[in-house]
Amino acid sequence: MPVSTDDFVSITDFLGRYCWRVDQGDEEGWAALWAEDGVFAGVTPEPVVGREAMKGIVRMSFANSGGTIRHMIGSLNCDYDEGSKDVAIARYYNLVTNWVQGGAFTCLAASTVRLLRQGDSWLIARSDSVNLA
Repeated sequence: MPVSTDDFVSITDFLGRYCWRVDQGDEEGWAALWAEDGVFAGVTPEPVVGREAMKGIVRMSFANSGGTIRHMIGSLNCDYDEGSKDVAIARYYNLVTNWVQGGAFTCLAASTVRLLRQGDSWLIARSDSVNLA
């Protein structure tokens, strides 16, 4: 079942913050978007588990790009999961570019994210991405 308009707006804002924080090298802010035992899979050879480990993803991304990488989400759709309005599945394409020398395509990934309601916002329980190009 598609999420409500309010939840769609909330999830869109949440995922925008997700992109912004990783691109700006905000380790603490990005890690705080995850559940304590959150799982980030498909980008690294092995899944990354837990908030502390998530900080390493930000460090790696920022170190590899010098802060010039940008994540952009498109074709977002969201549904409630498990018959609850407190669990949502967000599916989107993640276009990643690098602007170190005027802009270049890095990759396009299909991402599926399981979100858990946390007060007025969300936490990521699991993110799975598949590199398409």
